[in-house]
Amino acid sequence: MAIDELFRDEPPGTESRPPAAALRLLTGGAVSLLSARYRGRVNVMPVAWQAPLSAEPPLIGVAIHESRFTMELVSHAEEFALSFPTRALIHHVQYLGALSGEQIDKLEVTRLESFSPRHVTAPLIAGCAAWVECEVVQVLPVGDHQLVLGHPLAVLVDPVAFDERWRPEAPEERRPLHYLGDARYGVLGRLLEARLPAAGESPDRALSERIAEELELDRETRERREQERERLREEVAEGQAIDLGAWEAEELPPLDLKLGVVIDSPPGDDARDQRP
Repeated sequence: MAIDELFRDEPPGTESRPPAAALRLLTGGAVSLLSARYRGRVNVMPVAWQAPLSAEPPLIGVAIHESRFTMELVSHAEEFALSFPTRALIHHVQYLGALSGEQIDKLEVTRLESFSPRHVTAPLIAGCAAWVECEVVQVLPVGDHQLVLGHPLAVLVDPVAFDERWRPEAPEERRPLHYLGDARYGVLGRLLEARLPAAGESPDRALSERIAEELELDRETRERREQERERLREEVAEGQAIDLGAWEAEELPPLDLKLGVVIDSPPGDDARDQRP
């Protein structure tokens, strides 16, 4: 590749963002609830800034703001636990990020159920998709955060949500929450599998063909979804199904749904801002 090909103009439609936006670009993984216990004090806080750091030995890193009460507990206890919440706990996650455990007992206030760990003293949060118990190996100051290096001692999973990876094909209510910034979350929705060029194939041609295949699959998926929507619209028009949103908008009396079919979409999720 010629050097001048590396220095072309920016693609059309791109927009500039402040340097701090790099943090949001790297946000999007599964959020966890970090729990810690020391001398009878327990705290739980949501963390989104976490990452694998080493395979052998297995090490994970969690960034915690130096002012957090959780950081004090983790430093003294030298251990912590991570619980990966599902969609049902979305509002709990946001609320826990807005509270200080130094003044109140978060588990008591939120009535979150917990269960006993295997190797650490920090409680594990029920209703989650996976749990990791860690001992602290090292704490490194990084800007206004502390990078806590943890060595996993025990890992528990809901096999419906996780086998050797997170499973986007699992029922939505069993998938882990992914933090997207502010009060926005998501869940994995589609499994994609990458393919390498076969031996003897031209890499550039093979990769171009793969892109074309993916675009065609996306087009077919959109067409199937629109056909399904049209079918549902026809059923509603013919009285074979009920548009629950329209029914509620007109403030009509409650429905007897024992013999009916309800078409509805999940309500929008709302919560408040959090930081790790």
